[in-house]
Amino acid sequence: MKPWTRRQPRRKTTPTLAEALARYLEEVSPTKKAIAQERSIARKWLSTSLANRELGAIRNTDLNRLRDEWLLELKPATVVRRLAMLSHLYTVVRKDWGYSMLANPVQLVRRPTVDDARDRRFFDSIRLRGVTEDECPREELAWIVESTESSELPAILTLAAETGMRRSEVAGIRREHVNLLHGYVHLPHSKNGHAREVPLTPVAKEVLRQHLAGRPLRGAIFAMKAGSITQAFIRARLRARRRYEALCQKHGRRPNPAYFRDLRFHDTRHEGTSQLATVLAMHELAKANGNRDTRMLLRYFHPDPAQLARKLARSPLGRRQLQRIREGRLSGVRPRYASAPASQSGAAGRVDALGNDGLAGQSRRAWI
Repeated sequence: MKPWTRRQPRRKTTPTLAEALARYLEEVSPTKKAIAQERSIARKWLSTSLANRELGAIRNTDLNRLRDEWLLELKPATVVRRLAMLSHLYTVVRKDWGYSMLANPVQLVRRPTVDDARDRRFFDSIRLRGVTEDECPREELAWIVESTESSELPAILTLAAETGMRRSEVAGIRREHVNLLHGYVHLPHSKNGHAREVPLTPVAKEVLRQHLAGRPLRGAIFAMKAGSITQAFIRARLRARRRYEALCQKHGRRPNPAYFRDLRFHDTRHEGTSQLATVLAMHELAKANGNRDTRMLLRYFHPDPAQLARKLARSPLGRRQLQRIREGRLSGVRPRYASAPASQSGAAGRVDALGNDGLAGQSRRAWI
């Protein structure tokens, strides 16, 4: 075989996935708030068979296979986050690192559908017949607060449930950002990167006032970090369930399996948002909650339809309509069995086989 016909080894044209991830974690991830999460996701990609493959050699079929394997054990949201990070890696490599001709195979991968919206609210009517409220608190939140061994978790839980702030936002509150005079907390950094002011309910304001008494005028007001808050919450929830079951056994009652089950700290955000939604308009709620996309806000907003109906009835529109009903002036409603006046004749008084009268084509004033 002649030398020039001998097959030459293919030259490396793009970095491997491992090389690209190392540079990404060094240059890109530090600019994000979720740096710890990205490091964790990167470790998952480095443990796959694609780690030492060049980015240009990774195909969508390879990713489809990995996606299907992951979905056997993981939730769709976890798989979507892994694919999203890889897709952003390709975007950075193409736009910022000079590999403009590199194709992004993630764009050809069908991502699993994520349906992780929750409507879990804290129960507020826990009762055992013949047992006083002192022995059996009515609210799940009260049970958990009484069951924790942490000195800070009660204030953290109450603030989160009253304001709808995220766990990291509550943990990061600084004394100089708390305005008790005007009743709000300033958050200079939030998940979406924008600062905002969170209004305080009277309960939240009082909890903060008591917690801040005798503390320095500057610095973090809580020593607990976000991860520690979650662990303390889980332990308190389990203790609360055991206390509840012991109380039921003591009084010969059957425990309600729904209490304290499937309850997460993040449900306090849902609780607080739903509470604020009863008094704030949607644009005000979005400002206080920190969701710039109202579609995301609707995941936390589950109003009571009966309450919406009462609010509608009390509105200026509802009052005008009720006044018209009392006066018998319903221009959009006709008596069901009223006979046509004797003066009507011709098309105006006839009804065809389909039930259409002669007035069908005429305009009618809307019921306002």
